[in-house]
Amino acid sequence: MPSASPTIAAALLLAFAAVFAHAFAPAVPLARHKTSLPPQRGAASHHLPLSPVSRSPGPRNAASSLSMASLERTVLREGDGKTFPQPGDTVTCHYEGRLARGNTLFDSSYDYGEPISFQIGEGQVIKGWDQGILDMSLGEKCKLDVPPFYGYGPRGDPPDIPPMSPLVFEIELLQINDQKAA
Repeated sequence: MPSASPTIAAALLLAFAAVFAHAFAPAVPLARHKTSLPPQRGAASHHLPLSPVSRSPGPRNAASSLSMASLERTVLREGDGKTFPQPGDTVTCHYEGRLARGNTLFDSSYDYGEPISFQIGEGQVIKGWDQGILDMSLGEKCKLDVPPFYGYGPRGDPPDIPPMSPLVFEIELLQINDQKAA
């Protein structure tokens, strides 16, 4: 049986290493969820590839879901449709986080009485947020279905989030840098 070329073998090894690193890298909780961990430097470069989402002019269908690999975003309320965050921007959001299995609420900025702010792509939140927020326009509210490897992965976040738990968030994008939603 012929062996794979060194280039293909190296590419496969690198792909496996990236997936392995992504799956077992420390998951950083949301800004106020239990504990505040330091940002993971360079975490943005280890995201699994996602399909680009078209940002065509005009309103999107609020009932539609946008597929980004297995990360799913459903628009609940349209934003301005023209102002989108970029990696490195600081965003401010209100959110509720629930376990997909059982719909159990595990965290909510509404319970704290104020939204959270974080810098996109700096590992300050779970990977699903870093990816999903990029396709939201200012003022938009969406439902974000986060599979385990874009959330807390095989470790979970005990005691509230069991290992390999898919998560569901309702997220409202209130501010991008100094620009607030109308």
